[in-house]
Amino acid sequence: MLTLPDNFICRPYRGVSVQHWDGPLEEGAVKEVLLSREAYRRTEFIVLRSAPSPPGGPATALVGVTCASQEALFNPIVDIEWLAGPEDCVYVVRHDVDTANASALAEVAASDAANVAVRVVEGRYQHVNFIVRARPTVIRLVDVVPPEPSRLLDLARQAVAIDEDMPPVRLQPELLDVPTLASAQPDQHYLLPCQGAGLALAGTVDYLDQRPARADWTLVGCERSRQFHRWFYGTDADRQVELCPDRLTATDSDGATVAPSSGGAATCTLLRCCLLERGIRVEGNRAVVPWGTNLSEVQAALRALTGCS
Repeated sequence: MLTLPDNFICRPYRGVSVQHWDGPLEEGAVKEVLLSREAYRRTEFIVLRSAPSPPGGPATALVGVTCASQEALFNPIVDIEWLAGPEDCVYVVRHDVDTANASALAEVAASDAANVAVRVVEGRYQHVNFIVRARPTVIRLVDVVPPEPSRLLDLARQAVAIDEDMPPVRLQPELLDVPTLASAQPDQHYLLPCQGAGLALAGTVDYLDQRPARADWTLVGCERSRQFHRWFYGTDADRQVELCPDRLTATDSDGATVAPSSGGAATCTLLRCCLLERGIRVEGNRAVVPWGTNLSEVQAALRALTGCS
């Protein structure tokens, strides 16, 4: 019976040893042999690979190792825990995958149709690690486009890729298209927050950051844009289209994020808001970063959502 928790990977992966196995991959036979051997002091797990045998190819098993000591370079093995036999364990070769990264290992598991508890992955540099019952946290990432690509999505992908301690996550982008939002309130004159997005809307388009002469227009913006408008012109815009991901992403009465309209359950939500100028704001399973956020803030938000201290 596999005693390791869901999403478990070996950290660091140097604790995983891979050994070719000539005998039967059965618990009793494996224990009998390994308990007569010694192991390198960093070894925590051994992946056993049988000799090739058609039609399925080599079989794989996983055991945990306890040694008499960690002092010597090699130490006698005193206990073997049978974690997964060939029926519960598969070996996958993906030399594009960083085997130190739990999210990358979870992606491999998701792409593998085999119904097994353990996936051993031979990845980049031919380094080997494994993941147990991959169940990544789904992060619903809400952002506004254009500009494209989404800056928040880019930063989140970078943060996941570099963080070797973060539990596995799966980013679920929900990108709010500005022209689509604006089209819900057709007008001949729109006022956008700035020209940086390179938007093309039907009719006349002005940009709030250029402080154009006051006109009868629809402001496509957020609360900060409305503040600017009142500062510049003394009043609110004639009509408004909400652009803030924080306000456009609904929550229920308990503060839990509502699942996206496109379907599929999301356990956490990450978004950005320009009312937050630095740092992060975490409310239950919802994290907000500044509009002009950086990699460190996005990484901190993802860590908070996944409970990674």
